[in-house]
Amino acid sequence: MAATRTSGITVDTGGLRTINKEHRGERIFARLGLVGQEQAERRLAKELERLDWELERRAHARPLFSDCAKRFLLEAKYKRSQADIAWHLGMLSRYVGDLEIRKVHDETLRPLIEARLADGVSATTINRTLEVARTILHRAARAYRDRDGFPWLRVTSSSASDQLG
Repeated sequence: MAATRTSGITVDTGGLRTINKEHRGERIFARLGLVGQEQAERRLAKELERLDWELERRAHARPLFSDCAKRFLLEAKYKRSQADIAWHLGMLSRYVGDLEIRKVHDETLRPLIEARLADGVSATTINRTLEVARTILHRAARAYRDRDGFPWLRVTSSSASDQLG
């Protein structure tokens, strides 16, 4: 593939253009096909803008359970139980995937437990799913850190008193 005047845009011998660029640690890849250089540059500019917006949004957002689950699954990549972990995470994501990590607790997991019991699933299988959730919450509180070095899951004094009382 030959490079074009714009870094990240290449064209092959058939005239097909491709965007393949790393920007702020994220990969942008798109096969554009038979388009002109100007159209490819506009598409790249739009993708760069979208990525910048997404990175800015993520920088100020509180982590979701799904963010922690993705990180946990990446860390489990070489484990024999990786496929099982992925299955349990799929089950969890339906119920708590879109919640902020600090909002995942017994009450938010109760619908999962009730649905699994209604499906006739054994308590052992449900407990394995809950163990995956527990492990993710522990890692969010102890190992997963933001840019400032603070844990993704922090116990504040008000939430600690709510748990005690």
